[in-house]
Amino acid sequence: MKKQVGVKTFLLFLFILSLSLQGFSKEKIITCNWVASPLTIDGSNEEWGEDALSFEKKVDVNFAFRNDAENLYVLFIFNDPKYLSSINATGMTLWFNTEGKKKKNYGLTFMKKQVSTDMFISILEKQKGPLSEEEKNNIQANPRYFLHNIKVVGKESESTSQQAESEEANVAIFRSMSQEKMVIYELAVPLRRITEQAHGIGTEPGKTVKVGFEWGGLTDEMKKAIAEGREIPGTDAMRRGESADSWAARSSGFSRTSGSRQGPKQYSFWVDVQLAKSQ
Repeated sequence: MKKQVGVKTFLLFLFILSLSLQGFSKEKIITCNWVASPLTIDGSNEEWGEDALSFEKKVDVNFAFRNDAENLYVLFIFNDPKYLSSINATGMTLWFNTEGKKKKNYGLTFMKKQVSTDMFISILEKQKGPLSEEEKNNIQANPRYFLHNIKVVGKESESTSQQAESEEANVAIFRSMSQEKMVIYELAVPLRRITEQAHGIGTEPGKTVKVGFEWGGLTDEMKKAIAEGREIPGTDAMRRGESADSWAARSSGFSRTSGSRQGPKQYSFWVDVQLAKSQ
């Protein structure tokens, strides 16, 4: 009888232990450093100074996190161009889960898109009103421009297709650039989220959040082309560097095997991030 009681007690202990290990314990926890003033988001790693970079071996990237009372700042560095895959077409998505689960309920897709000079002028005029001839001439001095678009994705974004506007809502921003043999992404994401469609994690300083990085793979247009036996859209342009920085375009993730086309790979991984407390 005593033996049976001992076994039951041991099993109960294991059950309680398993419950305590759920959630954030499955991933290595990355600790944020607190910043006293907002970072300048310009695609450079200069402001990050001596911050210890974490390393994800399977995709050869370094990354780091910081936060203040308002934003989570993310530095993400590609060390090998082959792991960029089709990021120019798919963008990079960051998934955020405050319950410690790998659920894609809410995320932000960050996409750098090249547009023509005329398209850039058209976009500016829609946002700010008609431009003067002098302003247009200044813009036309450059042959191309890059837009940094951010879109809310996931289950919580399905109820409406347009971001809710609010004077209180902050917005995420990002920039990316190539530097020597690296491609750097630098982002700022609001900690608060006012509405389902607003940019924001839905947390506060001192809390832990699970963050998933995802990029590459096939777009709907690429999948359709493969199904119809056509050339994957953008392959040649990406190889020539017409739609992105030339260094980044040299390895767009496209390959051919056994006479058939194999699309670009999709990459992803998750980490737990411990936000710094207010100071």
